[in-house]
Amino acid sequence: MEINLTETEIYIIKIWADNNIHGGHWGDGDFMVPEENIILEKINNIINGELNLTEKEAQIILVWSESARGIYTMEEESAIKKIKSVIKENIGHGNERNNRAN
Repeated sequence: MEINLTETEIYIIKIWADNNIHGGHWGDGDFMVPEENIILEKINNIINGELNLTEKEAQIILVWSESARGIYTMEEESAIKKIKSVIKENIGHGNERNNRAN
């Protein structure tokens, strides 16, 4: 799935990640699951604002977004909306492929 993000949205996602990864979500110390590391590598290597994610990676970013505790800026809302929209589109295409196979 490809998501086109602004520089501000990318910056916000990095803040969400930092809040979760370094915020003790797995205990007292920093701990990063492999998927989180992969997402951060993709974000750090982003070109022209186009981020290619799997559905699971997009879901992880949405979990990260919860670190804002429901009080979102316009830019945060925009990033969340884009991610949810791409997930929804991806699920729709996946169902179409599954229906054709049956």
